[in-house]
Amino acid sequence: MKETINVNIAQQAFTMDMDAYQTLTAYLDDIGRRLSPTDTETLGDIESRIAEIFRERVPSPMMVITYGVVRSVMNQIGDPELFGEAYRPMRDSNGNPRFPGEEPRKLFRPRSPRSIAGVCSGIANYYSIDVTLVRIIFIVGFFAGFSTGLLYLIMWIAISEEPQQVIKPESNQENKA
Repeated sequence: MKETINVNIAQQAFTMDMDAYQTLTAYLDDIGRRLSPTDTETLGDIESRIAEIFRERVPSPMMVITYGVVRSVMNQIGDPELFGEAYRPMRDSNGNPRFPGEEPRKLFRPRSPRSIAGVCSGIANYYSIDVTLVRIIFIVGFFAGFSTGLLYLIMWIAISEEPQQVIKPESNQENKA
């Protein structure tokens, strides 16, 4: 059973499943980032065209627009890259700016370099600060009577270790004639 949502696209009502809605929203956001900030008409025209295609593909207003229908409409309209370079960055789930191709930051305990468990190194990598500063904060906090020692132990358990990177050997294909 899938959850559905009622949406208005170009002032026309549609019922979509959640996967289709999230995919279409991300697609339209990506196109919107690539349009000039002063260009408000183009995105409205794209939404109108999407609504027309939905009406052609889903004849009854009682039918649900599925992920497959959204993917086929996206293929028909084209990749967002066709609309040019991005003027604005994408936003991740926390609202932080993120550009395409850039992986979201994740908090891991690195395998190296680390002194004890890698908690300070992981925090320093996540916030892009010097690891020495993080270590000094933990040490000063420990001797000042704060519970940074307990916090370090909890973080050691809670923060997962960085995944191992698998290096695939390149296949040497030589043309034998």
